[in-house]
Amino acid sequence: MNAVAFAREMLKADPSIRYVAVVTDDYHILASEQREGVPPLISDEMQRNFVSIVPQIIIESVNKLAGLLGKVEGITAHYEKALLVFYKYGNLIVMVSFQPEVATPFFNRITEAFEKHSAQYLT
Repeated sequence: MNAVAFAREMLKADPSIRYVAVVTDDYHILASEQREGVPPLISDEMQRNFVSIVPQIIIESVNKLAGLLGKVEGITAHYEKALLVFYKYGNLIVMVSFQPEVATPFFNRITEAFEKHSAQYLT
């Protein structure tokens, strides 16, 4: 296994990928690769702390419905400044961070409806 090589290949796969991390189930960071020339959005320490703990918590939480809904293919978190995608592969969790401009048509369309209707009905 070569997690660093994997992360570097993932960065080559799409120019909108900012960052790739590979973490084990027991919170050990195997790879943490930032795209060259793309400034990090958070400090190195904050990134290490987030990557070592949060992906496992997210995967464990979402997997609670897998028995009813089927295998989890991926999990996304949309922020103003980035899109995070989490994948589970064996005992590994891969986190991929994208530029915020990456196309997410379904999510964008639903978000527009949510913003419109929440302002009207939930305030």
